[in-house]
Formats: sequence, C-alpha cells, structure tokens
Amino acid sequence: MAEIMDVSRWQGRIDWDAVKRSGKIDGVMLRVLGSKGGKPYVDQAFERNYAACTARGIPVGGYYYTCAVTQRQTEEELAALKTALRGKTFQLPLAIDVEDPRLRSMAPAKLSALVAEAAAQLEAWGLYAMVYTYTNFADTALDMAALAAYDLWIADYRGTHPARRHGMWQYTAEGTVPGISGPVDLSVAYKDYAAIIQRAGLTKVRGA
Repeated sequence: MAEIMDVSRWQGRIDWDAVKRSGKIDGVMLRVLGSKGGKPYVDQAFERNYAACTARGIPVGGYYYTCAVTQRQTEEELAALKTALRGKTFQLPLAIDVEDPRLRSMAPAKLSALVAEAAAQLEAWGLYAMVYTYTNFADTALDMAALAAYDLWIADYRGTHPARRHGMWQYTAEGTVPGISGPVDLSVAYKDYAAIIQRAGLTKVRGA
C-alpha cells in the first residue's frame, strides 16, 4: 500500500523539500485542470508542482475536474488536458474527477458513457486512466458497471473501508503533511501503480 496525497492551487506554495523529507508521502496526484463556468482551465499550480515533484523524484499522477455534459465539452476538456500534459512523464494514473453537481442533470447511463469515452481516450494516448468520485455520487449518479474497466479512486471519509471495488481510497480531506500549511486530501493506493505503469510503458502521451 502507498500513501498518496492530491494537491491543487488551493494548497498554495508547498515546501516540497519538507514533503520529501517527511517520508510520509509515496506519491502525489496533481490537479491538471479545474473548471470555471463549465470551461476547463489549467490549474495555476500544476506546472510548478509537477516540476518540483519531478526534480525530487516524487512519483506523480494527475486528475482533471470534469463538468462535461455534452460530447463537445468532453472534447474541449480532453484537448486542454492533452496540451497541459505534453512533454510530461507520469508514474501514477491520470484520473477523471467526476463529482460536479451539474453532472447530475444527466441520466447515470449517459454520464457514465461520457466518462468511459474520456477514459478510453486517455488510454488511447498511452496513459493509465482512472475514475475519481465519492461514494454517494457513485451510488446515485453513475452506472458503475459501465466504468468497471477502469480503476476507481473513491472518496469516503466515514472511516471504514468502502465496500465498492477500488484501486485507491481517499480517506480524509483533513490530512496533515509537513511542508503544507493547511489540510490536504490523503489516499491509500492498493496497487503498485508506479511499477505497473512503468512496466506497461504508460508514462506519457504518445507523440507528445
């Protein structure tokens, strides 16, 4: 098992030397894209955090926040994501963050089909795709059977291991890590993603 934290611009300036020294973290999931008014934008801290982790040998993956309820919006998000990922190497998965309340306007089967399409595109690029959501959203807004081909990164802060099959469990949003001034999300990974991804050669966007 590995201890994984995820960070975005909301964590502000991170003292990555202190994070590394602490020995508490085995890897980091970086927010690549946020969404404003349904339009994707590159997280302001992504480049800085990616460079800092890479320089210190801290394994990194990424995630992007989806608000897509149409094919066109999915394509817009993927285009922005591909540009942001160009030339970068990852040791952990790339996750689609599926939790925005606006997504509930779609039937679970339709939403899951859009998410599965995006995940398939990440795999076609040569990355290890993963789906992030929280338990209630998985239970009420998604058809999880339609997403069974992809590892699930599930948020559930109730303290007991989620019953739903998953590859990573985000167990708190109130974690403390040296080098970060406020609370941070912490997860447990149940697979050795770095080894799996390295072995499969799924470390970067092909041709980018």
